[in-house]
Amino acid sequence: MYKMIVVDLDGTLLNDYKKVSEENLRAIKRAYDEKGVMTVIATGRQLEYAKEISNTCNNSLGNYIIACNGGIIQDISTGELIHKISFSNEEVLKIRKIFLEENVDVMMIYTDGEVIIESKNDSEILDSGINANNEKIEGKNIEKEINKNKNILKTLCLIIGDKKALEKAIKKLSIMENIETSGICNYLYKNKDKTYESAYIDIMKKGVSKKNAINILANKLGIKQEEIIVMGDGRNDIPMFNGVGVSVAMENAVDEVKKNADYITSSNNDNGVARAINKFIFNEEE
Repeated sequence: MYKMIVVDLDGTLLNDYKKVSEENLRAIKRAYDEKGVMTVIATGRQLEYAKEISNTCNNSLGNYIIACNGGIIQDISTGELIHKISFSNEEVLKIRKIFLEENVDVMMIYTDGEVIIESKNDSEILDSGINANNEKIEGKNIEKEINKNKNILKTLCLIIGDKKALEKAIKKLSIMENIETSGICNYLYKNKDKTYESAYIDIMKKGVSKKNAINILANKLGIKQEEIIVMGDGRNDIPMFNGVGVSVAMENAVDEVKKNADYITSSNNDNGVARAINKFIFNEEE
């Protein structure tokens, strides 16, 4: 019997317009109401963004959120931070040095309250939705912001740009101690008749992952790994597939994710989360 569903946001629970479909929401609510199965968000995004999504869903997504690729776990019903890991100021400034050297377009630092952004070029990505619902600090120098706010919690760094520049950045980042990256990921966002697509790298403290956060939360709640269903579409979702009851890849997922999944559901634009819940929680097939 499954007790917990863990879902990624972008490309999984959210469609390309960054909305949760009514069908997905009904399935999540039904799983809890009829079977007692809770749903947990696990996202690379910052905590505030995930909380905003949860709020728009009338809190049907449960009390727990895993954010910043596992750097933060919070019980949003009480505000308790169950788990948090932060970069040092020195580490952030070393990452910024690579950002400057490789002419990457944008660097973001996810903190406990906002996203600090530094853009080298006039990048359209800042208005593309990748930072939707987050507070922008435009035109600011990250070094000055870090020195001014030395004690802020810095849970995730993200750099966005050309794939060749990102590949060079990854080589330099791999030399840094206590740092690891997601590899190059793709981001897709639609707004009316316009589609934005970009490449980015998530940068975390070594050992930070959605999988590690799932383990911490499951242990706290007394849930076994085989009682967990996970769903995702990106490379940073692959580690959380290991050892769980069922791993589900979206139809829109990259091939590497699909190869590592137990089951491939329909796409994020075709209620893939609901389809997987209906199959594995209610034994219903379309």
